Amino acid sequence: TRQPMNATSAVARAVAIAVTRGDFVITAQELAELQAADGATSLGDVLQTIVECVKAHARPPTSGFNVGAAALGASGAVYLGVNVELNAVPLNHSIHAEQFALVTAMASDERKIVMISTTAAPCGHCRQFMNELRDASELRCVMPSGSWTLAELLPHSFGPLDLLDETSASREGLLLEERSSNVRDGVTVWDMRACISGDGIPEDAVPRRVDEILESNASLRALTEQSHSAFAKAYAPYSKSPAGICARTSCGEEFRGWSLESAAYNPSMSPFQCLTARMVARGKDLASIECVVLTELHGAPVKYECTVRLALAQVAPNAHLIVVNYHDAQ
Repeated sequence: TRQPMNATSAVARAVAIAVTRGDFVITAQELAELQAADGATSLGDVLQTIVECVKAHARPPTSGFNVGAAALGASGAVYLGVNVELNAVPLNHSIHAEQFALVTAMASDERKIVMISTTAAPCGHCRQFMNELRDASELRCVMPSGSWTLAELLPHSFGPLDLLDETSASREGLLLEERSSNVRDGVTVWDMRACISGDGIPEDAVPRRVDEILESNASLRALTEQSHSAFAKAYAPYSKSPAGICARTSCGEEFRGWSLESAAYNPSMSPFQCLTARMVARGKDLASIECVVLTELHGAPVKYECTVRLALAQVAPNAHLIVVNYHDAQ
């Protein structure tokens, strides 16, 4: 059902406000007002109109194909997403609109997604990534051609419970759910023992307290603290290799990202991809990145330093990268 022009204009304004705010979120109250403006329009139609409006903010220099996504949370808020491709960087660094929307939801501490609307049918990559959600089979997926549950779009699926037992999945939580931190309770970044490498940091193979290593570097301490909080937020139930990142731009703004794993591995998101989504939501140019702190685990089976360096070399070649390798996160 096509929405009338006045309702479409109201949705366009709501999307513009969410983009201008930089949170890429239409609040529950704003959504209720959109629905009240035209009570004859279904929620799915409203989400489809939102998608058509937000896709203008996609950044697809390679494909030229703009995709938008709008994920409805149990809270009533709608989390927006667009596809992002990085010029001169391998395609597996791209961010799909559905992934972007779930990062937006996670940044807002949403715990459950009940419906997602997209510009076109979700690709297999995204169907698999969304399968990380609790009760993913019941997730309603709305697109121009109709509406189906994720179970209908991804039958006979492989998911979290193929790699995790129900007890650990319940205890540790699935994607978006409240989970135990990747750091011991009561332990701050300054208590951690680590080896830190990068510009301006003397090389030292012996792990020391982060507080001691960065004692006289106030600027780097602030970035490291934010990177640590992103590390604690990471979702890495399969490899047990959480990672967090924080970037500071030329304007002095700081943005965080965290690793998000998929049971199928390849649809997983690196912390740099999540960081990219957060910067795009604020309308920022990745070329403005000046300094990055990546936090990961020493000896982890999955490491992100190499992929972060590869991406930075193309999008922000003059940026400084500092890598913090924790020796005792758990």
